Amino acid sequence: MTRSKPLKRGCFARIIRFILWFVLIVALLLGAGYLYQRQTTAADFKQFPAPGQRVDIGGYLLHINCTGEGSPTIIVDAGNGDFSLGWSGIQPEVAKSTRICTYDRAGYGWSDPSPKPRTAKVMAEELHTLLVNAGVEPPYVLVAHSLGGHNVRMFTDLYPDEVAGMVLVDSGHEDQMERFPPEYANLNKQQMSYFSVMAFMARFGILRLIGSASQGKNFAPPAVLKMPADIQPMYMAMMSHPSYFDATLAELNALPEISDQVRATRGLGDVPLIVLTAENTLDPATLEAIGMPADFDSTKIQQIWLELQAELAALSTNSEHIVVEDSSHAIQLDQPDAVIQAILDMLEIVRSQ
Repeated sequence: MTRSKPLKRGCFARIIRFILWFVLIVALLLGAGYLYQRQTTAADFKQFPAPGQRVDIGGYLLHINCTGEGSPTIIVDAGNGDFSLGWSGIQPEVAKSTRICTYDRAGYGWSDPSPKPRTAKVMAEELHTLLVNAGVEPPYVLVAHSLGGHNVRMFTDLYPDEVAGMVLVDSGHEDQMERFPPEYANLNKQQMSYFSVMAFMARFGILRLIGSASQGKNFAPPAVLKMPADIQPMYMAMMSHPSYFDATLAELNALPEISDQVRATRGLGDVPLIVLTAENTLDPATLEAIGMPADFDSTKIQQIWLELQAELAALSTNSEHIVVEDSSHAIQLDQPDAVIQAILDMLEIVRSQ
């Protein structure tokens, strides 16, 4: 029987030194990347100043951008991972008819992170405080996409006398996680993993370096490429900040509690409501971006999604449900005219009452 020779003491010492040097180099690179990211984040805010105003809501600032004149005021609450700039194709058109305000939830765009949990109740209360402190008076027509739909329903439950109407744009439903097939749960896990990796890369400047090296080519997410060309560089800069991914993940992690809170709200009574639903809510390009195959079969998910959207429309006795053709989840990007028209229609309904 042959015995293996033990490592010589000098060889073992060299291995330990190599490991220590490797750890030290990695730590130095990460530290340099962290400082680089902090410097470039500060530079972004100088290069791209907030288009609206940053308002103190109790020790931290939220950004709101109001344009146009008239009443009621349109208040837009974006979906998870989106913020005010994502509505740049909608806001100027609506501003021709009334006042419209887009804002950034805590951690997104020009808004500070919030010390509070990312639940629907907290986010609705933050929005209300923002509107009060910014001097934006009711009545409001609330327009919300995806996760934002949870927030505006909670807002309406908390402040019913201030809401004159609502437009839900492919809004989330509190029971979707329980009613979707297992494939959707896998998709949600894939999305969480994707954002976790991106958060790490953003925090240590890796995401910024990759974006700079690629000069934007084949790097921007599919949704960003659908935005106005002059908005894309600004959106990508804000999206590269660690706070963006922290906010996105915090909201996704809070979804069970968000759903419970919204499930406990009342119906909308006869509040005017328009529900816009995407013909194909799962965009193949977006699926591919988060690592799912482009041929992922979303038939079952879409069928249940249509049922959930019909239930949202049934929240009010004064509602209209419209399925928007040739659109994925981001209807405001795929078919902006449909969203603009729905807002203008709601404006006419509210003003005629």
